[in-house]
Amino acid sequence: MTATTPTLARALYAQRPGRTVGGLVFRVGYADETLATSGTTALVVALALRAVERPGLDISASVGPTVTHVRVSASDERVRSTLRELALALADLPVRHRATETRALEERTDDGAVQPWRFGLRSYGLGPSQFLGLHRVTDDELRAWARDRFAAANAVVWVTGETALDLDLALPAGPTGATLPPPEVAGPAVPLPAEALAGGSRVLWDAVVPDTLALTVLAEVARRALFQGLRQDRGWTYDVSTVIGTLDGRQANLQIAVGLRPETAAQATGEFLDTLGRLRFAVADDELQSARAHLLAAFEEPHQDAMWLHDDAVLTLLGRAVPAADERRSAVARVTAEDVRALARQVWDSGLLVTPVGSGWAGTEVLRSGTGEPLPGKAFERVDVDATIRVGEDGATLRDGRRTTTVRFDETAALVAYPDGGRLLVGLDGARVPFEPTLHDDLRVADLGRLVDEHVDAALVVPVPRPAAPERPDQEVIKQASQARAAREVDEDGLARTTGLLALAVGKVVVVLALVLVLLAAIGGTLVSGAVALGEVGAWLDGDGTWDTLAVVLPTGLVSAGVAWLSYRAILRLGGEDKGKTD
Repeated sequence: MTATTPTLARALYAQRPGRTVGGLVFRVGYADETLATSGTTALVVALALRAVERPGLDISASVGPTVTHVRVSASDERVRSTLRELALALADLPVRHRATETRALEERTDDGAVQPWRFGLRSYGLGPSQFLGLHRVTDDELRAWARDRFAAANAVVWVTGETALDLDLALPAGPTGATLPPPEVAGPAVPLPAEALAGGSRVLWDAVVPDTLALTVLAEVARRALFQGLRQDRGWTYDVSTVIGTLDGRQANLQIAVGLRPETAAQATGEFLDTLGRLRFAVADDELQSARAHLLAAFEEPHQDAMWLHDDAVLTLLGRAVPAADERRSAVARVTAEDVRALARQVWDSGLLVTPVGSGWAGTEVLRSGTGEPLPGKAFERVDVDATIRVGEDGATLRDGRRTTTVRFDETAALVAYPDGGRLLVGLDGARVPFEPTLHDDLRVADLGRLVDEHVDAALVVPVPRPAAPERPDQEVIKQASQARAAREVDEDGLARTTGLLALAVGKVVVVLALVLVLLAAIGGTLVSGAVALGEVGAWLDGDGTWDTLAVVLPTGLVSAGVAWLSYRAILRLGGEDKGKTD
């Protein structure tokens, strides 16, 4: 394996007979974007590929959180020419095709990404399927993103084949001449472990843990244990997978997933969690040996340098040490059962469970976006449903039925601006508050500038086209919404009264108990005072007594008797004596 001079894009080469495979890896990904610019990297890649695609050419690309990869497999000359054309396209991006490529990206189906639940709608939380920013980014901004992020200093080119290729790629020079550092992996936006109700037909455990080779061993141990328990023993699934994704080179994202069948989904989810939970405390020797043997078998293949070349390119970009093949093998061979158990505990503690079946599986809270405190402000009622938006200086709260969703202006990920005047306020936690003037009697388009737009950074405003604003409902729908609102208010009023009466009853009981204690104490004080007074009277009759003690105990006894009488009368009154007499 050899490396070129650092004045050009770094190049890695490893010999391997057969078809030539080459690739470009760039230190840029969706974690470098915001929600308002999301999809920019994916669109740049799509436009560059559009310039080099040919019938029959085996070429692919992927955008990860911190690394973008383009791979091509062909003859020596085809690989060389394709990578050169790709570099030229990145230096002068063919933006004339952006409408077609934007539409193609937006038509991708959402895979139910869990990243927003963990990190919020920012950086690593954006995920690979966020393309809102494509409506905002200009042609000049696309070209600038390509020049700055897909620059020579921010790239590594790699080739495996029978001979090294002369790859003088004309990539943009870039603004700094140095590789951009990856974004910091911030802590989770929610307490973990936790659960997210994201639907779908699988149960998934998502974790962020140190990026070590021991993680590959744990992933294989977990995969085999789940396959044995859920597939072989019970036949509840055909789909068990473990995927490790690189984040910043120091931490990795581990996802463990099992497909669910509707008729056995609950049982399969329970078994899934039992198996993962068990690995925190018990990993059998045969489990570890089988997993290690499977992973070590890959090191018996020839041309090890070529096998790991793509990984070497990624590590180079992320500023990590590049181990040799024998170092990788030794690291896997040294992993112990305790290493796996310790890592499994970290996986559990940082876990995010996603399942469409039930809730409370892991004894954790089910996450919901927009759960902040309702904010004060001016209220605007919807006419089509029982919903009210309250907008103030700090943000907006949507009350939809009995559920409230809050988005603060200082925690806004994006403000979607429709050409008809409608708005959609999106919070960093994924919460959404819509403003549709056509669905309110007292909310005008002109009001939204003062109420919403002025409080949001202009860089977060994304103009999104749509055919038309929602149509105002007919009178029957408006009437039904009004009736639903009235019914809810009556129920809430009744609940408030019931709660108030219950609180009053509880308070009454507490007061009665306190009075009983006072009564008992007063009776005791009266009896003690009487006993002391009688003793002193006897002593006085014998000629030994004094008036000093009687002067103290007699008033004390009288006061205690008075307190006892008053307490007794108060208890009777609270107990309903007067009401009974009246009745």
